[in-house]
Amino acid sequence: MSRTAAVLPLLCLLAACGADPEDRLEKARAHLASGAWADAAAAASQGLAAGAEGPTAWRLELTALEGEARAGRTGDVLARLERLAEAWAAQVTGALYVQTAGQVKEAGDAAGAINVLDAGARRFPDDADIARAIDQLQASGSAEEIERLRSLGYVE
Repeated sequence: MSRTAAVLPLLCLLAACGADPEDRLEKARAHLASGAWADAAAAASQGLAAGAEGPTAWRLELTALEGEARAGRTGDVLARLERLAEAWAAQVTGALYVQTAGQVKEAGDAAGAINVLDAGARRFPDDADIARAIDQLQASGSAEEIERLRSLGYVE
């Protein structure tokens, strides 16, 4: 088999995959818009694996995070937030943790949302956004949410 014949299928496969990070970002955003949360996270992860850098990488990370959160993949969310807090320290804020916790809760994982807030409170102990979100849960959360907050030391 000639070298060209062996390489041609590989090039076609790469072209079909749309491995360009910007293409993956657009695809991921389209999946978010259509409610295909897991597909959005997967497309964003593919864009990151394709070598995204700078602002494109950050947008892909946020898109993957939202897809994971809305899909209720709390373990993946917590791992990504931890990694982002190290790699993108200047961009990661308490507000991101609050927003992500809201997305996790909307996905039906109230305990997971509290875990996201707790991770944010440990990273940003003086953050007003996180404190407000926890206070709001203390005031209006379900019995299970209050119990989860109690187990983490937020309610006496």
